[in-house]
Amino acid sequence: MKLNINFANQVQINRTNKDFILFDINPDNKITAFKLTNDLTRYRNRFQHFRLVDIIKQEINNKQIKL
Repeated sequence: MKLNINFANQVQINRTNKDFILFDINPDNKITAFKLTNDLTRYRNRFQHFRLVDIIKQEINNKQIKL
């Protein structure tokens, strides 16, 4: 599955020092909401998916995000 992330969000994700990204996606595979955090347990129940930011950064650099 490929996700569509706009450029501003890609820059924000690339520049963050946080460890986790939690996010919701719509049926068109677009991220509707996301949270960058170090505290996974606090926000885990509020979002559909979570990933390590380091993995997302690598996938952004490769222009390919897989779930």
